[in-house]
Amino acid sequence: MITVGVTGFPFSGKTKLMELVAKYTGLDRIEDKIVVKVPDSRLQRLVEIYKPRKITPTEMEFLDAGALDPTEDKITTGTFSRLQEVDSMVIVLRAFKNEVVPFIEGYENAPDQLEGIMDMFFSRDIKVLEGRIDRLKNAKRKLNNIEEMELSFLERATDYLKRNGNLIGFEMKDDERKFIAGYSLMTVKPKVVLVNVGEGGEYEGKDEVLQIVKREGMGYDELPVGIAVELLDLAEDEREVFMEEYGVKEVAIEPLMREIMRVSNLMVFYTAGEKEVRAWEVSRGSTALDVAATIHTDIARGFIRAEIFSFDDIDREGSEKALKEKGLIRIVGKDHVVQDGDVVYVRFNV
Repeated sequence: MITVGVTGFPFSGKTKLMELVAKYTGLDRIEDKIVVKVPDSRLQRLVEIYKPRKITPTEMEFLDAGALDPTEDKITTGTFSRLQEVDSMVIVLRAFKNEVVPFIEGYENAPDQLEGIMDMFFSRDIKVLEGRIDRLKNAKRKLNNIEEMELSFLERATDYLKRNGNLIGFEMKDDERKFIAGYSLMTVKPKVVLVNVGEGGEYEGKDEVLQIVKREGMGYDELPVGIAVELLDLAEDEREVFMEEYGVKEVAIEPLMREIMRVSNLMVFYTAGEKEVRAWEVSRGSTALDVAATIHTDIARGFIRAEIFSFDDIDREGSEKALKEKGLIRIVGKDHVVQDGDVVYVRFNV
């Protein structure tokens, strides 16, 4: 299960987003952590075909990580400590006006807020990396080989980060990636920008926001979060009337979750049968052996082969029997790369 940290400037709509997630999940209160069953139309189609006794979707945990406040170092430091623990984050930008709650001075539009947050991430990461470099350089003993490697790597990474503002495109070996994981850098974590828009959905500076999103390799979504919370309290027929009045196209959080999965380099595969239809999340590029290990380590240990077919094929043909008749079920070895939406059955012996 992926953990997603929700953050942004004060009064941007972070708490409202958590309230929306809570309502969407059926909770009657806002919690700091909310686990959501990820909506999945492919899973529902497999349920129609197999009619299983049990259905298990993938899940996503949303964590209220707190505010990033350029005027309050103590608040921001606490938020950074919570963001260290998450797999990815949603950055909420405020693009609606509220005369009662003013913007932070200097950050009155969405592009300035996003640039400010990225600057805070950059400064925090430079501080972390340079702190580690200083500790290694000033150690009162001779560094071992691993520490020497780490120091060399850190100096290269810090230089690259200062020149580029992020580590996109920075070449790393596998052991160097382990170093990076240990620092929990903000600039490295997958991010989705959620612009909290007002009525009508248009906002000043959208092109600039999209340019920053592209530059930083982030995901993007926009949603009138406060309006969406109110709309979910209405009956469906009333909701449609008010959505048209407000100019709101969608109140669902599925697009946001899809973006989170995409920027986190995750995909979904399925196991299916009369007993259970289940969705599993794995990294894109995972092999049949990786998939087997995701299901159970014993299955990976005793891996013989995997039988795989695509969701699109079974959706079209309607049964495994039809797939077998048309030769659409593939027998693959452990190095076969599984694709998003594949249905997998692993044969093993332990």
